[in-house]
Amino acid sequence: MQSKSDNSNIIKRVYHSLKNSVISNEFPAGERLNIEMLAEDLRVSITPVRESLLRLVAEGLITTVPKMGFFMKTLSESDIRNLYEINYLLVDWSVSCLIEDKIPGSIIGVPELTVLQKRLTLINSPTNELVAHSVRQIFAACAKRSGNSEIFQRVENASDRLNYVRICEARMQTAPLDPLMKIVQYGSEGDYDMLRTSLTAQFDLSKRMLPHVMRQGIFPAVAMPKEGVIETVTHKSHLD
Repeated sequence: MQSKSDNSNIIKRVYHSLKNSVISNEFPAGERLNIEMLAEDLRVSITPVRESLLRLVAEGLITTVPKMGFFMKTLSESDIRNLYEINYLLVDWSVSCLIEDKIPGSIIGVPELTVLQKRLTLINSPTNELVAHSVRQIFAACAKRSGNSEIFQRVENASDRLNYVRICEARMQTAPLDPLMKIVQYGSEGDYDMLRTSLTAQFDLSKRMLPHVMRQGIFPAVAMPKEGVIETVTHKSHLD
């Protein structure tokens, strides 16, 4: 008989496994997530799978349709742009707290960015996934320094939902790590005004690239399930 601790560990493992698959776009947009098949693949019962999927629904990463089950979400260009805007406002406010020294016991520089800078300098050929993860770490570090746990959680959630978009952005750039190195440098040195300016430039770049990402057909437009049928219409690339 399994203990409560064992059950808790199983649920955590299943949740993190499914979440990583979702944010990495391993499941096609609009695909129905079959609980039984997932449970079989993960070698667990359907209970931890169902609980994990419900948690992912609450986090806005997948959706559920009554009497039909769980489905992968499709983000429209407008959805992604809104996520960028929200993320920018939260991170910008966090940096403004550093500039205005509103955080009790604030120290010069962002230690997390200093650590990230050292790691990135050792990488010669970064993968697109690494670039996306580095962007996430930068925003998380800034949000954490705001001293507001709710802002930190919202920025982390936005990063989950934008993870694959950022991977696609990195794929389309020649040297995606270069602007990130400037950001971590300013942050580690405590030059918060330049940190804020460079973060704004990074957000602006992402917004300019978004239409091109969408035109690459990376995010198909998927109709909501109706009477058990899912219709998928892929955006045609204008860059062929």
